[in-house]
Amino acid sequence: MTSKKYLAIISLTIISILISACSSAIYASTGWHGLAAGSDTAYLAAGTQVYAVDLNTHGEKWRYPEKVNAKISFYANPVLTSDNQLLVPSYDHNLYILDAASGKEIWKFTESKNRLIASPMVIGNMAYQPSTDGFIYAIDLTAQQLKWKQETGDPIWAEPADNANCSCVFVASMDHFVYSFDAATGTLKWKTDMGAAVVGTPAVSSDGALYVGTFGKQMIALDAATGEVHWRFDTQDWVWSGPTLNNNVLYFGDLSGNIYALNVDGTKVWINKENNPIVDTPAVSQDKIYFTTESDSLYILNTAGDKVNSQAIGGVIYSSPVITGDTLLLAPTNYDAALVALNLNGAQQWSFTPAK
Repeated sequence: MTSKKYLAIISLTIISILISACSSAIYASTGWHGLAAGSDTAYLAAGTQVYAVDLNTHGEKWRYPEKVNAKISFYANPVLTSDNQLLVPSYDHNLYILDAASGKEIWKFTESKNRLIASPMVIGNMAYQPSTDGFIYAIDLTAQQLKWKQETGDPIWAEPADNANCSCVFVASMDHFVYSFDAATGTLKWKTDMGAAVVGTPAVSSDGALYVGTFGKQMIALDAATGEVHWRFDTQDWVWSGPTLNNNVLYFGDLSGNIYALNVDGTKVWINKENNPIVDTPAVSQDKIYFTTESDSLYILNTAGDKVNSQAIGGVIYSSPVITGDTLLLAPTNYDAALVALNLNGAQQWSFTPAK
């Protein structure tokens, strides 16, 4: 499948989501699922509702809203804050802030003018919410109000990244630029042309490097302080998701099914080939790398690039695996189970299907 055809399919998926959200025929799972987890609870954004799933009993704790609202739909990964708030972006343009324990709505941020596809990034009491209206919104969660906003040239599909060393918020936009804004004031520090659209979250190293995958078939390293390009690595196809940085190695995939491991200086460690597009950021635990393809499968590699295991799950999987403790969570769509739990060797342990 070519990159342009894949983008067309994703675009049509978004359109179908909007159409279904406006109809009276509501079903629990369309498009893709968003997933996050705490120590004992998984939070699943699954179309018309958000579910809190107990990781010990495997049952539902709560759902939001309790009754389906045809005007609201959720697909981005929820974000759990340190003070137990759950931030859930919605296609109705709003960011919902829920009590993570009860699922009750605390308040909602309503200033975005278009759909929220990406998750917010949270630093302390501040949430940085990207929007398809092209703006990044800095929201004070304590005061429950907007602190600043800045505009890019196109929709933003990627969760921002940050660097505490420079108090920066890094925003990757579909306008081909990566931006660095001052986290406190929103002042633009720099912007760098990537040469192609970016829809994946950049990875940031502790020594001040920023790693960005693009639709220009490249992984690019930037200086986080200045935006200067350090190196470019050519891939065989578009890089949809951001990389995972672990022990000075970058792991990521492309839309032709290639898995890459690069040193932080841009030199290749290894490349592994699968047969389906890779749109998620892999999860890494100890010496294992977990990633899914656009098909229904989970793949486990070791850090040497050898395949350890593969497991057919069912449906299609667009969201990244989530590891909590010794459990690996997956959120397939177009499948009976909305949440599947496996051990770290890839053996399925249990699944969750929302009650109708």
